[in-house]
Amino acid sequence: MKKIYKISKNIKLFGVGCLVLATIGGCSLDEKAYSIYTPETFYANDNQILSSLSGIYRNFAATSGMGVEYRCLELSADQVVVLEKIQGWWGGAPFSELIEHKWTETHPYIKGAWDSYFKTVGQTNALIASLEQSNLPESSVAGPIAELRALRAYSYFFLMDLFGNVPIFTLPKVDPLNLPKQNTRSEVFDFVTTELKAAIEDLPTKKEAGSKYYGRFTKEAAQALLATIYLNAQVYTGKEYNTEAINYANLVIDSQSYRLLDNYFDNFKYNNENNDEFIFGAVYSPSIPGGIGHPLVQKVLPGIQGGLFGLPYTPQNGFGTRPSVLALFEDNDDRKKMIIPYGNLIDPRNNQEVMVERIVPDNNSKLYVPGKSTEGPVPYTIIPATGIRLQPMNAGLKWIKWGLDPNTNGGNAGNDIAFIRYADVLLIKAEALARKNNFGEALGLVNKVRLRSNATPLASLTLDDILKERGRELAFEMARRRDLIRFGKFGGTWEFKGASEAFRNLYPIPKTAIEANPKLNQNEGYNN
Repeated sequence: MKKIYKISKNIKLFGVGCLVLATIGGCSLDEKAYSIYTPETFYANDNQILSSLSGIYRNFAATSGMGVEYRCLELSADQVVVLEKIQGWWGGAPFSELIEHKWTETHPYIKGAWDSYFKTVGQTNALIASLEQSNLPESSVAGPIAELRALRAYSYFFLMDLFGNVPIFTLPKVDPLNLPKQNTRSEVFDFVTTELKAAIEDLPTKKEAGSKYYGRFTKEAAQALLATIYLNAQVYTGKEYNTEAINYANLVIDSQSYRLLDNYFDNFKYNNENNDEFIFGAVYSPSIPGGIGHPLVQKVLPGIQGGLFGLPYTPQNGFGTRPSVLALFEDNDDRKKMIIPYGNLIDPRNNQEVMVERIVPDNNSKLYVPGKSTEGPVPYTIIPATGIRLQPMNAGLKWIKWGLDPNTNGGNAGNDIAFIRYADVLLIKAEALARKNNFGEALGLVNKVRLRSNATPLASLTLDDILKERGRELAFEMARRRDLIRFGKFGGTWEFKGASEAFRNLYPIPKTAIEANPKLNQNEGYNN
């Protein structure tokens, strides 16, 4: 769909595959070099540097692809849910344990998220070392090294957020006789913030970089990430950093490089590249050689065969949401349109009811085709779910936040997915101001976000109002888990989940990681 930067299918590095995972995530220590290139010979020009960088950006994009990372970030919170179907589809412990807060140290998705982020750490470590040893001038490598440090810091942000106490490792290779030690969460916080501040010095601004840096780290992207980290600092360190959160949010706002798009859903349409609200995120290009897409539409829409909404695949009917999410929105709030409500399914292209031959509770239904179908037509009706197990195929609320991509490659779509949007920065600043008792200025920021979607302006503001607004504005965008933890609500009750223990604010260190590195200690609560 787009060609922002070429994704290299074969990253010609020596030993980037499992460098840190060997002892932290579980790969073999016998990893061999698989390229004849050395740092002195491979990096002959800027294009070759970008080729290697793009591969790491590509891997990091998996965070938003509804795989293990997305599942750990969203399924344990109160918005995204997966309902097991009558015939067993989308069932099993990995889903239900996250939804019900009953996971253990052997959970496969938790292990997968740990491995994924440490894979990025290992790749960035190797590439930084290679660039530092190359014969290229400092002017050619300073910017890419800054990007790599920012990417590594972002990976450590997720590791700190999900797991707490993790090893800080910056060498290109693990010494099996001197395995990495475990650092405290506060030490990881200090490392991440220090690395991002150092990276900012050599990163371009959005205005300096122009469109060629779209999807890559700029100064403002690093500043926005720092604002996010400082807003959550009380959780990570026991100390509040709300002034710092405000200051870094202001740097992004004062750059005048970003704005709220006039239409909320323009952030999510299939051709949303280079928009002025997107600060940093994943760039998807499934239609170009070596490009990747995401299944955020494929895995959500109801299971109807025959080209539902004109799509070239049968949706997988996996991820859904809860009635409490729909209840967050006023009827006049444009954002409410992302939720597919109970009742007859409507085609968003023409506002017509979707007609099927018949509703099949234990399998996919088929679209009704006039003159061809021998059954029907009947409208496809969405009904309430009664739990997370053994549900009919048409049970449970769905969403369609990311727009339909007419260029979908199989089930892989090309909508770019923002990790940080300008609206989030405004809400970060609002919350930090409110936590400093400046509710007046915070109210103006929250209402600015609300007015964009035709929501009624608030006359006054509480912290709980801000949490609800973040739930509306950033629904399904991988922020909800840490929002609930920051507000002290992660252990509460909601549909399909009872109260849970405080220690579940952190995931366990995977058992495989502890077995590979005896210097790692399990998080509190998971040794019983």
